[in-house]
Amino acid sequence: MHKPIPITQTAIVHPAIHMMQQWQLFMDGIDRIMTFYPSEDQDMMEGLEWNRQLSESLMPVIIAEDVNSKLLSAAKEKADYQWMRPELLPFMQQQPVHLNQLNLFSESAYLVLLVRIQTAKTSILSYLFYRNDTSNFGISDGQARLDTSHKAIIGKMASRFAQMTIENYLASKTQEESFRRHTRNILEHKQIEVSKGKEALVSWKINWLDTYLNDLSRRDGVNYVISETAQQKLLNKDLSFEECKQSIDNCISYICNLFMISPGDDVMIEEDYMILEQNTAVIKSDHAVEILQSRSSKTMRLLDRLEESAYKLQHQGLSITSADVGANMAKPITAPAISDALRKNRVRILQLLEQYPQRWQTIRQSFKPITNLITKNNQRLSTSG
Repeated sequence: MHKPIPITQTAIVHPAIHMMQQWQLFMDGIDRIMTFYPSEDQDMMEGLEWNRQLSESLMPVIIAEDVNSKLLSAAKEKADYQWMRPELLPFMQQQPVHLNQLNLFSESAYLVLLVRIQTAKTSILSYLFYRNDTSNFGISDGQARLDTSHKAIIGKMASRFAQMTIENYLASKTQEESFRRHTRNILEHKQIEVSKGKEALVSWKINWLDTYLNDLSRRDGVNYVISETAQQKLLNKDLSFEECKQSIDNCISYICNLFMISPGDDVMIEEDYMILEQNTAVIKSDHAVEILQSRSSKTMRLLDRLEESAYKLQHQGLSITSADVGANMAKPITAPAISDALRKNRVRILQLLEQYPQRWQTIRQSFKPITNLITKNNQRLSTSG
């Protein structure tokens, strides 16, 4: 016994299988359907059978070589439909039939309707087995036999129904394939665009990062370089540019304070020194951040004290030397102490002077230790540029 072919799994394989489903809905009187269609190589016919009494599933039909030849010939005939006797079907066990047996009264034996369906790519032979009464039309108590006029009506209806069904099926499949192809093109194009967009964004971020570090290097008088791992960590994180800048600024300030960086030094920005989010413990403890803020505040207070003393001396018409400035502070310090403090805080002083251009105007213009620091940094920048 052959294994049934589930309709839901085969409906899209070949138009003939779709047609087998539709024939079952065409008329109440159809008890059996056999459909044949060429295989992919066009040399062999394949067949399916549906029998209302045996199974609702489609069963494959084994086709002998001689039957295959007859079916191929039948598929080439032009008639859209024809009524046939069961014993004359090419796939049935045939008994010899003499011409004198085919008389006018044998019309009632022609109860199998062959419908030929021709498409651009294939031809389909459907054999519909009818009952010999008007119940084929849905008349439950119809006892009248099918006559020639009934069969003509059924034949034309079946032929038109089949042609319309197959044309609609093929059109829908063409539309579906076109839709799928169009969708695939859209998705592929979108994927390419997204990929290119990501590549362009990464490239833009890298360029921005290089430019920003170059600007910071010119500002601070050092050579800031970021490691590959630190760069990837920064670029792979979903941060805004302001957050990226803040992370870089914090990292640079921490490294400069930690290693006592001097102008002209090379400063490598490592992954371990970067804080990308709040509460992320990349630096070993929060104490490091407190140290950074404390040192920056101390440097600002130093500049404020120098500015206040220098401002007083300038308005008194006195010279603005390290000794006089130190002596006139609220808490006096010596000139060597001022020189040492400025040496240790050179990078932070340059950063603060860049960050607050309107502050400390007196010492910017008239206090030699500060003006010399600014001049040397500008000379170094012009030489490196």
